[in-house]
Amino acid sequence: MKNVLLILTLAACVAGCTAPSEPPQHTTLFRPGEYGSKYYRIPALVTTAQGTLLAVADKRIESQGDLPNAIDLVLRRSTDNGTSWGEPITIVSHNEKTGYGDAAMVVDRTSGDILCICASGCGLWASTTEHPFDIEVIRSRDDGLTWSTPERITPQIYGRECPTPAVDSLSGLFAASGRALQLADGGLLFVVAAHRTGDRWPPLRNYVCRSDDGGHTWRLLPAEASHCGDEAKLAELADGSWLMSIRNPDKGYRRHARSYDQGASWSEVGEWYDLPDPACNGDLLRYSLRSEGARHDRLLHSIPADTAQRRNVCVALSYDEGKTWPVRKAIWAEPAGYSSLTRLADGSIGLLTEVGDWDTGFEIRFTRLTMKWLTDGKDDGR
Repeated sequence: MKNVLLILTLAACVAGCTAPSEPPQHTTLFRPGEYGSKYYRIPALVTTAQGTLLAVADKRIESQGDLPNAIDLVLRRSTDNGTSWGEPITIVSHNEKTGYGDAAMVVDRTSGDILCICASGCGLWASTTEHPFDIEVIRSRDDGLTWSTPERITPQIYGRECPTPAVDSLSGLFAASGRALQLADGGLLFVVAAHRTGDRWPPLRNYVCRSDDGGHTWRLLPAEASHCGDEAKLAELADGSWLMSIRNPDKGYRRHARSYDQGASWSEVGEWYDLPDPACNGDLLRYSLRSEGARHDRLLHSIPADTAQRRNVCVALSYDEGKTWPVRKAIWAEPAGYSSLTRLADGSIGLLTEVGDWDTGFEIRFTRLTMKWLTDGKDDGR
């Protein structure tokens, strides 16, 4: 009898250990034609200090095109790890002078403030030193329910009004949408894609902006990370260095660069041949650190896994601080583009993706997935 019980117990254990992990759960948050807008684009996703999910998008009211069109920034909130979502909240509305778009989100751990860094004004390719494309900071102090009036930080960074420009020749720039970064020391960073006076587009050049006072004042770091890039994202590595993932305007494979001196200089730009890139914005997320008690240092990357077309958005996993990406699984095999990642309060992974194309328009869809599903049960995320 004891042997029978032992066999049954072992069988139950094996069954539990080999049971299929929970499949991804999908929720469509914004559809073309809903909530008074013909179109939506440009996802950004963040988890607040209270564990609330904020899913942000461009509400592109009459046109799918970028600024200077009529664009509002809107969000939906979830307080149960993405199971249910509140009605849309407007972060900022367009006016007769400008729209607002391309949100990059970050939570300041020191204050709990949520920062939305966005663009406004004339549009990137109309920007000049005399009349620059603007960068704004909008702030929430109540878990994303209400938002401050936009604060124009352009004069701190570049243009004719900037008293001490780090790079004199910059004539237009914008912050890469999706995710900004807070360092271990509390500093806030976002990457800009910039053109210089006389440049033909593309390419765009990548620089980093930094704040050391919770996003109230900013400065542009003068070292150019890439002279042929586009939208880019940052992660702080376990050794304190910075890793930049860079959209490849030539298509093919994702580009990257690394700084070992807090952005004072950058390595030569390389390519990740295990991360295809059809010239699309993606996201880079620190999931875990061994120094904080995790079993592994883990980075996640979302990107369309195709060298030519925006389709097959995948989530990839690195265990060696971005040197290689041995794990990758498709979330949306169909046409899909920009995406944003966050870690949820329960340890699962949140992904916000624009799914669709220029003919059909884009839906903004949220996906909740687990580390166990991503790794076929080999890693439980601890």
